Amino acid sequence: MNKFKNFVEDIILSVKNRLFSSKYIIKGKCRQCGECCRNILFSNENGYVKDEETFKLMQKKHLIYRFFSPNGKVTKEGDELEGAILFKCKHLKNNRCKIYLFRPIFCRDYPAANPKFIEMGGTTLDNCGFSFGVDKSFKNYLK
Repeated sequence: MNKFKNFVEDIILSVKNRLFSSKYIIKGKCRQCGECCRNILFSNENGYVKDEETFKLMQKKHLIYRFFSPNGKVTKEGDELEGAILFKCKHLKNNRCKIYLFRPIFCRDYPAANPKFIEMGGTTLDNCGFSFGVDKSFKNYLK
């Protein structure tokens, strides 16, 4: 019953995010490369997860984090992401999600048109078929 409740909550949140999104839109389509399932960043109130202890606490607090395991670290020197742990989903097999209908909100919401993320230069992953755009031109906003 708990899985069903989480599933329904994820759907509602995803629909809300898409309906009440910003001036940004998502263009393109999924290429089923699996990159988004192997290069996941998590954060909490203190910023990006950069150590195992923080992630273990998150797993205790929210069971959904048990779906993921460490997959490397970000090495961009001087960037706020430097040292952040990259995670991968344990349910990815041959670039396909084994639990697609019950996938977590992190997966369901990718890519999210988060205005703050986009305005700070955030993009989709390099090989991703998705990209961000604006819903209307600058001229149309002036009308």
